[in-house]
Amino acid sequence: MLGTLIASGLSSLASMGLFATVAHLREDPIDPFWLAFAGAAPIVMAGPMVAYLLELLRRLARAKLELEELARRDSMTGLLNRRAFFEAAEAAIQRARRSSRPLTLLVLDADHFKSINDSYGHAAGDEALRLIARTLLAATRRSDVVGRIGGEEFAVLLDGAAPDEAALVAERIVSAVRLLDFERGGERVPLSVSAGLAVLEPGLDLDGLFSRADAALYAAKRAGRGRARRAEAEGPSTVRRRA
Repeated sequence: MLGTLIASGLSSLASMGLFATVAHLREDPIDPFWLAFAGAAPIVMAGPMVAYLLELLRRLARAKLELEELARRDSMTGLLNRRAFFEAAEAAIQRARRSSRPLTLLVLDADHFKSINDSYGHAAGDEALRLIARTLLAATRRSDVVGRIGGEEFAVLLDGAAPDEAALVAERIVSAVRLLDFERGGERVPLSVSAGLAVLEPGLDLDGLFSRADAALYAAKRAGRGRARRAEAEGPSTVRRRA
């Protein structure tokens, strides 16, 4: 593509020089200086033209990457959106299978979130979600996959994290959210999340992994919310497709 653009630009410049030369010859006697200028102009301008085309292509490539990244992000929290998270999770599962590395999924849900929207407005709810998102990023590594997959639901894929390590991460997230300083009208509004954990096992696909993590999340909700629960290995295999 670059070669085609450069060749096209040089060809256009050469054509312009030739046209100008012919037009000049039809009206005036041959001027050696004009012939030299008309012949050299395309060569002289080729450098700036190539530089311009290269800069234009660089800007277009950068804009394309920026648009692609924006399309992968949740506009409110900056986390991966639902689609991007599932795509990244599928890829992470394939890598984990090839390398036999452990992989643990956390599914988290903000507790009593509707009451925050009802009592303080949707702007307050949006701010609460952003605070939770920042807490997730602070508690995880750059290699982990973090996304917002629903209204007040988040997911984290812990790459290389064994079950016990993942449980500690989940507890750290739950505790950190509980300590968030979130106020409205001078009043502290309590925030909490419940979390469910599921470990990738042989024969378990992404849907099955989410099914187990969901079951653990609902167990945490039933146990009083604001806590984390780990799925049992023989947990439900019913698939609740999300992607």
